[in-house]
Amino acid sequence: MYPPLPRLGDYDVSALNGFLPSEPPCELLSDEYYAPWESVIRNMHSFLLTKRLRSVVQGLPVLYTDLLRGEKEWRRAYSILGIVTHAYVWGANSPADVSLSCFSYLQN
Repeated sequence: MYPPLPRLGDYDVSALNGFLPSEPPCELLSDEYYAPWESVIRNMHSFLLTKRLRSVVQGLPVLYTDLLRGEKEWRRAYSILGIVTHAYVWGANSPADVSLSCFSYLQN
């Protein structure tokens, strides 16, 4: 006997939207605290073209997620940070060597 098939809804998958959320995504994080993230994502194209993305990212403050409001903002923050990370590593002439030494703030 085969086990029952999982329900798509248990995995936030719907027959109508597939893996996409049922509501439109958040277009902007609501708290000004996250303005540095929004600024980087808004200016990503020009930072990549001028080869300044890595220096901009290295100058960002460490921000915490305490002020995110709801799942929509968590999804936006996750998307922003994922895109910025990808661009940081692959957005120059050679891949960035990202090691734990880059995260010295975690050791404090």
